[in-house]
Amino acid sequence: MDDVTALMDVLAHDTALVVDDLDLLPYPVLAPLIDAFHATPTVFLAAMSPRHVVASASAERWATLRPMFDQSAALAIPLPPLSLRETAELGDTLRTARYGADRADDAWQMALHHLSGGSPALVREIVEAAATRGRLHAFLPIDPQSDALPGAVVASVTKMLAPLDVRDRRMLAALAELGPVPHGHLGSIVPTDVLARLHDGGLLSAGADASTAAVSGVISRMVVDSSDLGDLGDERRALARELLLLSCHASRLTPGEEKFCARWADVTDNASLETALARILPRAALAFARSSSPREALTVAERVLAADFDATAFSALILARVALGEYPEAERLLAQFPVPATKEEREGALHLHVSVLLATGAGIDAALDRLRNLAAWAPDDEAWRLRVEYSVNALSLSSGSAPQLPDDVAVLAPHADDETFSLAEACQAAVEASRGHSARVHELLRRRQQTHGMDVESNFTVFRLHAFSLMMLGEDLDLVQRATRRRLLVARWEDRQDDVALLALMDASIQLIRGQPADALLSLGLIDVSPPESVRIWCEVVRAAALVLNGDLVHAAAAIERIDAVSVDWGRGGFGAVRDTVCALFDAASRRPFEAASRAERVFEHAQRTMPILIPVLLRLQLQSGTPAEDVLDRAEALAAQFDIAPLRAFVDELRALTRRGVARLEVLTAREREVVQLAAAGFSNAEIAARLNLSVRTVESHLHHARTRLGMGRYERFSSAPASLTAGSR
Repeated sequence: MDDVTALMDVLAHDTALVVDDLDLLPYPVLAPLIDAFHATPTVFLAAMSPRHVVASASAERWATLRPMFDQSAALAIPLPPLSLRETAELGDTLRTARYGADRADDAWQMALHHLSGGSPALVREIVEAAATRGRLHAFLPIDPQSDALPGAVVASVTKMLAPLDVRDRRMLAALAELGPVPHGHLGSIVPTDVLARLHDGGLLSAGADASTAAVSGVISRMVVDSSDLGDLGDERRALARELLLLSCHASRLTPGEEKFCARWADVTDNASLETALARILPRAALAFARSSSPREALTVAERVLAADFDATAFSALILARVALGEYPEAERLLAQFPVPATKEEREGALHLHVSVLLATGAGIDAALDRLRNLAAWAPDDEAWRLRVEYSVNALSLSSGSAPQLPDDVAVLAPHADDETFSLAEACQAAVEASRGHSARVHELLRRRQQTHGMDVESNFTVFRLHAFSLMMLGEDLDLVQRATRRRLLVARWEDRQDDVALLALMDASIQLIRGQPADALLSLGLIDVSPPESVRIWCEVVRAAALVLNGDLVHAAAAIERIDAVSVDWGRGGFGAVRDTVCALFDAASRRPFEAASRAERVFEHAQRTMPILIPVLLRLQLQSGTPAEDVLDRAEALAAQFDIAPLRAFVDELRALTRRGVARLEVLTAREREVVQLAAAGFSNAEIAARLNLSVRTVESHLHHARTRLGMGRYERFSSAPASLTAGSR
C-alpha cells in the first residue's frame, strides 16, 4: 500500500500512468492502486478485459474496478479480439523477431486467426507451438482436431471460457457444430446477450470469409472436452428452428446450416417449417455425402426419395456410396441415373459422372467410354458434345494420361460457351505442360487468368488443370500454393472432404517439388477420411517420395510396396514414370547407387514423354551414381533445348558451376585419380569403387591418398558432390 501511494504522489499532475492487464493484478495491489488514483489528478490509462468478463469474475473485484468503466476521469481500454489484419501483423512479427521465419502466407494467417479467435495471448502461444513443432511453414500452425494442445494454450482458453455460465457454454458448443455462419444469421439465431458475451470474449472468429463467423478451432475443442455440458438437444433444436424460420423468409442457408437442420429440426405440427425442411433436405444430403459423415447422407437421401424422385438426393446417394468405398453399388446407381431434362440438370449430372468415374478407378478406358455416351443426352447440341468431350479429356488428364487434342482451341469458339472454352484451354495447357512447352502453356492460361485468376477461379476443374500445368513447369509455385491453401482451408472448415482430399494432395505435391518433404507429409495428414481409390493411389506416391526424402526408409518401403501393387496401366501416362522415379530415389537413399542409376535410365524415355519435370531428378541420380558431371551436363543441356521447364534450367546452371569448379581443382590430378575421386564424391565406398574400376581396394586407397595430397586436403577429409564444391567435404 505504501509503495503504491508513494508512486502516485511523485507523479506530476499531467503525467499519464499506464497499467496493462489491470483486472489481473492481485487484489492487495489493485485496491490501493484504485484508491490512490481517486486521490490524485493523474491521468490513468488502464487496459483490461471487456466489461462482462470483469463483472463476472468476482463481486468484490467488480465493485473496485467499476469506476474505471463508469467515470469519465478514467480512460479504460477494453481488450477486444484482434481483427484478421491485426492477427496477421502480430503473427508475422513473432515469426520474424523470435524465430527468423519469413512472413506467412494468408492461408496460414487465416488459420492462425481462426485458431486464436483474435486473442493476442493465444496468437503468441500458437506461434510458439508452431515453431516448436516445425510448423511455421506447414498448412496449419497446429491442428486442433488431432494435435495435443500445448499447456499454455489450454490455460489461456480456460481463462477465456471462465466468464461463461452453463447456458453460454452450451450455446457455444452447439454453434461449434454449425461451422462458419453468416453474421446476419448469428443475430437472428443466438440470443443477443449470449452473442455479445461470445463476441466480447473473443470466442468467435472469422470463418471462411469476412462475411461469416465461427467458433475458433481450439475453443471448439476445449469447450467440449473441458465442460460437462450434458445433452445439447434443446439448444440444437432451438438453433435449427431459428434457421428454418430464416429459410422461410428467403434466406439461403449454408451447407453446414442445412446439415444441422437435417439432424436436429423438429417440425412436428408446423406445416411451414415442414415445407422449409423438405426444401433443404436434398441439398443437406449432398453436403453430408461430401462431408466426414457420408453415412448420414444415406438416411437423408432415402428419406427424400421415399416421397418422390429428386436428382439432387439421388446424386447424394451415389456420392455417399463412393465416399464409403462401395464402388460397385455407386456404379450400379449411376447406371440408373435418368436422362436430365434441362441444360442445368445435364451440367450437374455430368459433374456427378466425372466425380464418380474418377473416384472409382475401375479402368480409364471404360470410364471414358461411359462419359462419351453422355453426348447422346442432347445429340443435336454441339456445345453439349464439346462439353462432354473436354470433360473426358479432363478425366483422362487426372488419371495421368495425355489425350490427343487439337492444336488450336480457337476452332471451338463458334460452338462453345465461355466455360467450355476455358476448360478446353486448360486441358490443352495441361497437355503442353506434360510436353515441357512453357511458352505455349502461358499463352493458353493467359485469357482465363486475366479475367479470373487462380485466387477467384470458380470452376474447380479449370483451377486444378491450371495448377497442374504450372506445377509441371515448376513455375509460379507461390501463386499456386497460396490459392490451393486458401481453398483447402475453406474446404476443411466447411467439411467438404472430397475437396479436402484433392487440395491436400495438390499442396503436398507442391511442397515436394519445393523440397519440403516434412510439410508434404503434414499436408497429406489433413485428409480426415479415406479418399477415393484414384486419389488414394496418388497420395501413396507422394507420401512414398516424401518419406524417402525425409529419411524414413522403413515407412517409405511400406508405401512403395502399396504403389507397386498398382498396375502401370492404371494411370497409363505419368503414373508409371513417377512410381519408378520414387523407387529410384529409394534405391539411392538405401545406398544402392548403381540400382538407382539403372532404374533412372530405364524410366528416362517414359518421363520425357509424360512427365518432364522428373528429368532433373533422374539426372541427379545418375550424377550421384558416379557418372562424370561433364557427361551429365551434356545430356542436361541437350534436354533443356527440348524441354522449357524451370527446374531443368536450374539444374543445368548448377552443373555448369559445378564442372567449372571441378575443372579448376581436379586438373592437378591424373585421369585415374580424377575418376576415383568422382566416384568417392558420389558416395561410393572404397570396395565399390574397386569393383567398378576393376582395381584392388589398396590401389583405390592409394589414389585417394595422393588426390588429397595434391588438393591440399586433410588425411580424413571426405570428398563430396555437393554443388558448393566437388571435392571439399566435411571432416
